[in-house]
Amino acid sequence: MPRRLIYPKEVTDQEARRLAEPAALATVIFCCLLIMVGIQRVISGAPDYILVVLGIAGIVYAVVLFYMVMPSPQRLLKYKWLIVFSQTSAVSLGVFLLSGYLRIFPLAIMVLISIIMLVLWDRRVTNVFLLLTTCAYALIAIGRIPLADVIYQSGFFLTAVIFVETIERLYASNQKRVVHLQAINEFARQVSISLELNEVTNLIGKAIKNALNADTYFFGLREGDQLNMLLIFDDGEYYPADKVSLAGSLSGWVINNQKSLFIADLRNDVELEGVKTVLMGKDKTSLCWMGAPLHSGHIDGVIAIASYKPNDFNRTDLELLENLAQQAALALDNAYHHAEVEAQSHLDSLTGAYTHGYIVNVLNRDAQICKLKGDPLSLIMLDIDYFKLYNDSYGHVVGDQVLTGLMDAVRQHIKASDSIGRWGGEEFTIVLPGTSGPQAQVVAERVQQTVMSLTLRDRNGKLLPFPTVSQGLAVFPAEMSDVFKLIDLADQRLYTAKQRGRNQVEPKIGCWDKPGK
Repeated sequence: MPRRLIYPKEVTDQEARRLAEPAALATVIFCCLLIMVGIQRVISGAPDYILVVLGIAGIVYAVVLFYMVMPSPQRLLKYKWLIVFSQTSAVSLGVFLLSGYLRIFPLAIMVLISIIMLVLWDRRVTNVFLLLTTCAYALIAIGRIPLADVIYQSGFFLTAVIFVETIERLYASNQKRVVHLQAINEFARQVSISLELNEVTNLIGKAIKNALNADTYFFGLREGDQLNMLLIFDDGEYYPADKVSLAGSLSGWVINNQKSLFIADLRNDVELEGVKTVLMGKDKTSLCWMGAPLHSGHIDGVIAIASYKPNDFNRTDLELLENLAQQAALALDNAYHHAEVEAQSHLDSLTGAYTHGYIVNVLNRDAQICKLKGDPLSLIMLDIDYFKLYNDSYGHVVGDQVLTGLMDAVRQHIKASDSIGRWGGEEFTIVLPGTSGPQAQVVAERVQQTVMSLTLRDRNGKLLPFPTVSQGLAVFPAEMSDVFKLIDLADQRLYTAKQRGRNQVEPKIGCWDKPGK
């Protein structure tokens, strides 16, 4: 991608004219000097009208260039090479027509013009101008100018080259900083309106990719003595999330010390006690590494980049990484707080079970996943027997103990992937994805046995029996392929269990194959 199309976007028309003002003024002064020298020669009896004519022509050229060409990007682009050759000719003629110390003026203007060309166009155009002017000067100097003067005046060409290279590098460095600031500002703007962890993760990866030329980058959060790698990118590929040990790792050092770490060349021994390098992603060794801590509220982690080339990053890159880390930590902390608040909004305040509306969503989601995988899903509808009697007889405090005790009993027998929701009052729904009918029957029987072993105490400390539970089971999609019909079937079977005398599981073992099949 070319760095400039017409002239840099950050240079406006007015700024372009302002940049050209010194060159235009210097050209006019130089042309006036030519006219004065020409007039002096005429007065001295040695007519030299060429200098006068060239001086007037130069003034007209400077005015046209400054007022007509310079304000128009299209004209500036169209006449680019014509301007280069005309400026070369002007400098060469000045050197040819003037003598002695007067030759310094066109050479000084050459330095100024080369700087303006670099700003308006690029290094290639400027180098062409300097090359042509140098060649023209060399042709003129041979046999006409003393060697000492040639050496002295050649310093202007060297000065022009040094100025051009210096400005080019300063421009590149400044542009890099501008890109860094733009990346940080854009990242900050986007993450400030994002409260989803996955979206924040993607934005972090995008910001690193846009602002830093890294072969590898990752970020992760501490979980005990491990680092949960939420984002891993290496040599053009993203890798699935992974967990690695923090012990002895560069990331572990950054997190434990809460300091940034910059290692320019990993081929040298890492002088950090207990630290060893860990290979991730592809089977290639990074030779330049830097990491910055992620810390805000409950967030504790690291964001790091690496390169396969040594000394590929500098302190400016580290500053950018640190700024990104600060913004990312705040965004991740906000995302986690949002996730906690959202999760709490889906939970029943007393029992911690999902609310009625959310457990239906969970059931729909798990049913779709099981359908795609070809796995079964079992649903248990559970109701506490004679719960109203307990409330009326012993009060709501005991009733609340029954509800929380039941939740503890159920959670003993379900997996982390299973879900439980409060359907309403004393009725609960248990969703068992990847669980067949016989396996769900075992879960229900175990819950029933655990509940029967529980006891309660009233406000006076008197020992009370724990109420029993009735349960109805249904299997998706073997029995019902529609989620709401599945709920109805499980509810009907719950009603049947109650009709049979309560403290029952419906259907009985034998309705399906043996457990595990």
